Amino acid sequence: MSDRLGREAGLNGALVEVQHPGLPTNEKIVVWMFVDDTSAPAVADDVTRVARVAANDPDLAGKDLTLAAVEGSPADHTDRVVLGSSGVPVMAAVAETVGGRGAEEFLELSAADVRRLAGRQ
Repeated sequence: MSDRLGREAGLNGALVEVQHPGLPTNEKIVVWMFVDDTSAPAVADDVTRVARVAANDPDLAGKDLTLAAVEGSPADHTDRVVLGSSGVPVMAAVAETVGGRGAEEFLELSAADVRRLAGRQ
């Protein structure tokens, strides 16, 4: 799923993680987007492309997503612990453009936000 999402969204790569905060039944999908341009306008464009792919993906459609932008490619970030603190802090500005809730390096999009960005309201 990560390779497909990165390729179809035009990113340097992507890593999709399913996390279970608090309880095994809790599900949080985190998408690490590997990009060259970490400016807020460029990341907003990346988020929109990821939403378009996710809205049509059988594993991601209808899900809330948490997104982070990381400069470079997956090969540059092989240590998952370090990856967790590698997001660029532009998501508050990105949220002003695309919606959702953004703070520091994370943007939270509801399933409705994803559909709206994908043009599938």
